[in-house]
Amino acid sequence: MLKLQVGALSADYLRRMGSLQRILVAEDSALLRRMLGDVLRGNGWTVLEAKDGETALAMAREEDPSVLLMAREMEGLDGMAVLDALRAEPRTADMPVVFVTGHTDARDLAEGLERGAHDYVRKPVDPVELVARIRTALRLRALHDELASRNAELEQLARTDVLTGLANRRHADDVLRATIASARRHRRTLTAVLVDVDKFKSVNDVHGHAAGDAVLREIAIRLADGLREEDVAARWGGEEFLLLLPDSPDATVVCERLRASISNRPINVHGLLELRVSASFGWAPWSGEETGEALVGRADVALYAAKAQGRDCVVCANEQPALAREAA
Repeated sequence: MLKLQVGALSADYLRRMGSLQRILVAEDSALLRRMLGDVLRGNGWTVLEAKDGETALAMAREEDPSVLLMAREMEGLDGMAVLDALRAEPRTADMPVVFVTGHTDARDLAEGLERGAHDYVRKPVDPVELVARIRTALRLRALHDELASRNAELEQLARTDVLTGLANRRHADDVLRATIASARRHRRTLTAVLVDVDKFKSVNDVHGHAAGDAVLREIAIRLADGLREEDVAARWGGEEFLLLLPDSPDATVVCERLRASISNRPINVHGLLELRVSASFGWAPWSGEETGEALVGRADVALYAAKAQGRDCVVCANEQPALAREAA
């Protein structure tokens, strides 16, 4: 089970970031802006400055500061309006905002907190209090960044086949739907390819499952290495792989090259033995109307035909569909 050690991670984040932590100071008083900046720079932080709300909002969007220290009362676009704009955008929604204000009314302070401000520094500003509140805001940013990073890692793990490192079937299903939607919208072509390792059961039976796993990992590498950046390779299940080739000029050529990369070179298994394996390929061009399920289904028909023709070959879905079903 993954355990997130918040205190340790945040402290480590702060140590690593050091002077890279940037504080955006937004204040329309040049004197106060300079005073705030001097205190923050004296504590090792990089300071960015904005003289009004419009500039603060633009810099927050472009520079992504670690914390925004902002006057609540400014001419033109005031601090509350800037805060509302930042909270309305996904990229800046969690940016810590600390208000500098002369307001002392509890209801005014509560309103800012309820609308998403992290903290307040009251005028006249005490440097010790300012530094303490900025450090607290930085810890909040560190925690948010760490959690976002861990969530991204967990999402990646949920979409990756652990054995081969390729996309898993869940992710492949999502990509298939998205790719078909894009192809339909932009009038692009798409090819789906199913690849099945020939006589894979005998590899496991004779040499053990560890050898079988090594074979699958190596085949995954050879398939991925033979594709373009825009192509997708996924483990579809067991010893079967799905390839998605958008705008492929000649799928038969691509499949033949991949087939040869598997069958022409033996696979080294843990330095103990070398196995010669082959794979059968069935591919289908997208009709322009069918669903992803239908497209993969036609590729599956072609794969059965390749098995029926002796394995270690490439067959298009438009070739001998009846034979394919009888062979199944």
